[in-house]
Amino acid sequence: MKKSPNEIQALITLLGDEDANIRSIAREHLLQIGQEAEVFLRQAAHDDGDGRTRIEARHVLAQIRQEDLISSFYVLGLLEEEQIDLEHAAFLLARVGYPDLDIAPFQKELEGFADRIRDRLAEPPQTKTGRAIVEAINQVLFEEEGFHGNVEEYHDPDNSYLNRVIERRTGIPVSLSVVYLLMARRLQVPVYGVNLPVHFICQYHTPAESFLLDPFYGGRLITRAECMKLLHGSGMTFEDRMLQRASPRTIIARMVRNLILIHSQQDDIAKATFLDRILKMLRTQEP
Repeated sequence: MKKSPNEIQALITLLGDEDANIRSIAREHLLQIGQEAEVFLRQAAHDDGDGRTRIEARHVLAQIRQEDLISSFYVLGLLEEEQIDLEHAAFLLARVGYPDLDIAPFQKELEGFADRIRDRLAEPPQTKTGRAIVEAINQVLFEEEGFHGNVEEYHDPDNSYLNRVIERRTGIPVSLSVVYLLMARRLQVPVYGVNLPVHFICQYHTPAESFLLDPFYGGRLITRAECMKLLHGSGMTFEDRMLQRASPRTIIARMVRNLILIHSQQDDIAKATFLDRILKMLRTQEP
């Protein structure tokens, strides 16, 4: 049943009650109301009034947002591969770390990068060679904007949240590859993700021209032999299937797995468990 603003406010007031049972009942009712209560809970969570109410409101708000995210990933997981939008999914994942995220400024910034790349090319990208296209992307992203691999703090969770990757101009192989892929999509050029174990990379591919590139290291070209060497150095055997095109589902799942590992290593079991729920919603067939 839909609740009026006054009823929601009354429930929030009860979050500050001295009786733990009353607080528990109020929490459950607010969780059932869900999104409709968010605006009121946000206000209470930042109110200078009763401290207990403020803390309880923050907890309830966090739970509602988590369940909303789970629902969003559930819907995403039901989609066919070609229906999943990588940009939407990556920003959705960023809301795990930044629930109040407004994606519009970041999308505008990505559009700005793409416009500058078009200016470098001077002509439609489809008329250029793959090498020329990649050179223009690399110039804007890595030389001018300073995107780079975060070698110093490789296990920082912010390396996996797209908003922070764009803000800080740094990330890990898969997240920097996502930025690269979002440029390629805007330019309508055939660059794909490659889910290489240990180190995610990209590939430019047309019937006439095909090569691998590494956004973590400034978009430099990387050979098949270098991929083999990289895997052998990690005790793995190279297989041709490892260079297949990665779907958006596979890319996001890899980012989620990275975050699960990071939070597990940091003993943040609650966050790791929540991310594991998201991974299950993605319905990926990969280990």
